Amino acid sequence: MGTRVAVTGAAAGLGYAIAEELVACGRTVVLVDRDEAALGAGVARLGGGSRVAGLLADLSTVDGVRSAAGALLARGDIGALVNNAGGWLPGEQYPEAAPERWLAALTLNLTAPMLLTQLLWPMLSAAAGAVVNIGSSGGLGDAAYGSPEYGAAKAGLRRFTTSLAGRDDVRVMAVVPGWIGLERGRGQWAALPRSARDTAGPLVPPERIAATVRTLLESGRAGDVVEMLHGDPS
Repeated sequence: MGTRVAVTGAAAGLGYAIAEELVACGRTVVLVDRDEAALGAGVARLGGGSRVAGLLADLSTVDGVRSAAGALLARGDIGALVNNAGGWLPGEQYPEAAPERWLAALTLNLTAPMLLTQLLWPMLSAAAGAVVNIGSSGGLGDAAYGSPEYGAAKAGLRRFTTSLAGRDDVRVMAVVPGWIGLERGRGQWAALPRSARDTAGPLVPPERIAATVRTLLESGRAGDVVEMLHGDPS
């Protein structure tokens, strides 16, 4: 009981890298994602069977989060949670975006991790479990930012994590990466002016972030926040 790790946004990208790392070190994993085709492919690539399962869920709505929590609670074996699902929603950003669009972004990036953690808390507590939230450098600092709703949500996610530092029943921690060396991130980073690339620094390898998530799940302390803003210079 309480041995499986649920990873949201895990069908591709960083979430998949995290799931792959956890499976490689012997953990059993539930991949949670809203892309049905990618979810099935991700489960198959990781071997499926009793060690890897998939759960279709849209975490950009409160109803979707509640549905996902219900399915995970019904399993009865979740001992850890990685709140990875997030990102900018396509189209215009605040203040041009319609209220329902930027509210959906807040739900995906902040409300969903908070609500899913709360709904799973009794099961996680029974397993002396852990939660790792995936933040973003977009939530740090005071500079102008292209998606105010995303920046505000990720800033809130960091503070949500540190606010739970005093808990000893469930360890809630976070990783805050900078630009990640995934396909989309590499393309966006390459399109930046040279001066902006120099400021951003080298891309952070997703495998390094995944290894940090694993370490936090194994031995991190409640309230720990690991900032990984730059990769190693090549």
